[in-house]
Amino acid sequence: MSGLRVNAGAPLGEKTSVSAARLLRDAILAGDLQPGQTLGEESLGRQLGISRTPVREALVMLRGEGLVETPPNRPAAVRSFTAEDLREMHSLRAVLEGYAARTAAPLLTNRQLDDLARSVDRYAALCAHDDRLPELVEENFSFHATIMDAAESERLNSMIGQVTAVPLIYKSYMTYSVENRESALHDHRKILDALKDRDAEQAESLMKAHVMWARDVALAHLALIEGGKPAATSPGD
Repeated sequence: MSGLRVNAGAPLGEKTSVSAARLLRDAILAGDLQPGQTLGEESLGRQLGISRTPVREALVMLRGEGLVETPPNRPAAVRSFTAEDLREMHSLRAVLEGYAARTAAPLLTNRQLDDLARSVDRYAALCAHDDRLPELVEENFSFHATIMDAAESERLNSMIGQVTAVPLIYKSYMTYSVENRESALHDHRKILDALKDRDAEQAESLMKAHVMWARDVALAHLALIEGGKPAATSPGD
């Protein structure tokens, strides 16, 4: 993060705290800030060239996104995740996103369906390019976000946000093989077909299976980066 300043490249009119959150988010996802690394307000303020107040506000935003943890009487830190954390989060996310797909099926507008179709096409075009994985990650998030938005539930969006381990999803996605990417693309296409058919039950089932598949890929990646053995799946997974 050396040399970064919140005003460098910030969109016109963007609040200082939002700019700081954006820079810190990017640093966490890129691995420049590691899990468990402390995020002292004073130190970050010096690095970013801002006061402690917007830094504090930025950390609150990132805590809401699940990227930062703020233990009592201790400085904020980049959130760390265990295999069990990841397993539980994905399992809960599967239920919630499955419900979102079921709810969205009858509500999606033609424009939203077109947006999803274009997302699938963009994803397909990116699949074979190892040098464009960050774009692939963003396209994946866009696909899921469109479905969640179509469900028209702020409460559901908030709950999904709380069980989405963004850093690990991002980092595991960055290691996806071409086969992994094509499997995810196949899932997206099937989910889209179910949504086009307004088949709420099928959309829910496919979304659940897709998130549980992503869970197993993420668990395998976590075991790899921790130098441990591949995480075992639960009976019936």
